[in-house]
Amino acid sequence: MGFGRNPHVPKAQAAEQKAEEASDELARARAYFEAAHAWDRAAEREKPGKLRSEYEAHAIRTRELAE
Repeated sequence: MGFGRNPHVPKAQAAEQKAEEASDELARARAYFEAAHAWDRAAEREKPGKLRSEYEAHAIRTRELAE
């Protein structure tokens, strides 16, 4: 991991990809919740600003997709 890199972003992106490829609704919802959690963690690591707001928006969007 390099300096300035947020390790939770690729985890969130991978979870979203997993959700899109899920074969059933329960697995899809679980993967979207996992992605939302990773986006929350990514947002926590950022200082207030554009990136933090973007990550928080991703978390909200993925939670809505999970429900």
